[in-house]
Amino acid sequence: MQRLLLLIALVAVAAFAYLHWFAPPAPRYRLDEIERQPVPRAEFFALWRETAYGLCDRGAAGGERLGPADCRRYVDRAHERCAARVGAPATVAGKAESRRWARPYLECVVPAPVCRGVEVRTLDDALRHCAP
Repeated sequence: MQRLLLLIALVAVAAFAYLHWFAPPAPRYRLDEIERQPVPRAEFFALWRETAYGLCDRGAAGGERLGPADCRRYVDRAHERCAARVGAPATVAGKAESRRWARPYLECVVPAPVCRGVEVRTLDDALRHCAP
């Protein structure tokens, strides 16, 4: 009986130690739960920076000019400047509001695709430089 209690105590201590010191922390905020749990400005832009990284990894950002690692560095360098330029409120509380602030942030932070050596930011630029 004592061995069983000792074993249970050791398992409980090991589980506590793992969860407390080694397990990755659960994300505190999520964009898909923004209606239930408003997100502070800094966390909001950090979450959207992760979205920008995803665009880099899929090759949707930077076009022929940047690989995923360079694109991520570009995002990191532009993050603070772009978040300050957008100037969202202290707390973002809804999906519509999230899209309102995320769109200009992503346009600023994600490198534009390049066609024939020219950054393409508008449809006119694309038609002018990317069309065959």
